[in-house]
Amino acid sequence: MDAAKNGAFAYPAINVTSSQTLNAAIRGFAEAGSDGIIQVSTGGAAYFSGSSVKDMVAGSLAFAAFAREVAKKYSVNIALHTDHCPQDKLE
Repeated sequence: MDAAKNGAFAYPAINVTSSQTLNAAIRGFAEAGSDGIIQVSTGGAAYFSGSSVKDMVAGSLAFAAFAREVAKKYSVNIALHTDHCPQDKLE
């Protein structure tokens, strides 16, 4: 964040809904030579846990673990963001 502030630029933030869109976003960051932010919605998090489970917490944890492993293969930094969780979804 300090680099962005000092350089007067913003990091791109991409919403992802699956492992495919996550891979595409990280690849895009790498090809652009840019660090970035990966966002997942509550619905996306539920999807990551499986269609019969639909557990946002389990899906978020699985998503974060997957993103961490994939991001290790790239030379850019990735931040994860749970995309503005609405109050009615908080536990």
